[in-house]
Amino acid sequence: MTPTVLFDFDGTLVRGDSFAAFLKLLLRDRPLRALPAVLGLPLLPPAFAWWPTARLAAAGYLWLATVGRAADELEAHRHRFLAQCGERRRQLLIVPAIERLRHHLDAGHRVAIVTGAEQRLARQLWSALDGPEVPVWVGSRLRPGFGGWLPERHCFGPRKLDALAEAGIVPPFSVVYTDSVRDLPLLRHAQHRVLVAPTAATVRRVRRVCGDVEVIAPID
Repeated sequence: MTPTVLFDFDGTLVRGDSFAAFLKLLLRDRPLRALPAVLGLPLLPPAFAWWPTARLAAAGYLWLATVGRAADELEAHRHRFLAQCGERRRQLLIVPAIERLRHHLDAGHRVAIVTGAEQRLARQLWSALDGPEVPVWVGSRLRPGFGGWLPERHCFGPRKLDALAEAGIVPPFSVVYTDSVRDLPLLRHAQHRVLVAPTAATVRRVRRVCGDVEVIAPID
């Protein structure tokens, strides 16, 4: 049976939070919208600690950044964001994880990238960074709503399992690569777990819940 290998995207293959960075670019373009976004920043860590409230927080920031903007304006900002990221390729790519990704692809494993970021933006960013071709991408989807954009599917926490099932990928998984405890629903179903540049607290919690885990870190 062909091994199924899952990679998280943000913090695992690329540094940072790609969709959050894109929303920040949109908000910087409209200072009056940036103010409520900044005021809400202290609420984000507790909101994203639990997946139902994470969806609400993500929806609020997404709508605030996109409401009233025409599709061509958003596309122009998207292309500007991707161009800026392409110029920072060496800073953004997490090389040890990408080497593992290439190994699994070369071995003929069934590889999927599963991300909380908008699926289209993540794929476009990966292309802008000249990442290796990955056949399966599973991520968040957006829909128009209330004059802006809202999450149609927030691929976060246990919802990643639902999104993977839609793509025909179900547990058990041979290997799961991530940097975050938010992927514990995936890690619980993995035969081998790999944490990429995790915090010490993340390592402790994953080991407490799942047992053995391999740790790899970025090498600059």
